[in-house]
Parts: sequence; C-alpha cells; structure tokens
Amino acid sequence: MSAVPPTDVVYRVLRLEQQLDSYQRLHAAELEELRRAILELKAQILALAAEHPVNPSPDPLRP
Repeated sequence: MSAVPPTDVVYRVLRLEQQLDSYQRLHAAELEELRRAILELKAQILALAAEHPVNPSPDPLRP
C-alpha cells in the first residue's frame, strides 16, 4: 500500500469541508425561498376564501 502524503489528505479534507459548507448555504437559501413561496400562496388562498366563501353542499350521510 502506497503512502499518501499528509498534505494531500489535509487538502482533500479542506476541500470537502468547503464543498459541504457551499451545499449547506445553497440548500438553506433554496428552502427559505420555497417557504416564502408557500406562505405567499397560503395568504392568497385565505384572501380568495374571504372574498368568495365556499358553501359546502349538505352531506347526505350526516343526520
């Protein structure tokens, strides 16, 4: 088994840490964007429901 220079191992660890940090920031930003979009849609749904209330049809199975 050939020996790997310690500097190569250190470089690989640092590179992986940087990559992990980048992915975490990217995904955190994407998740926050999705949450904002969902909140906006929920607000639109509530506004529409307030403007146009839905009258449910009577349930034939309820007494």
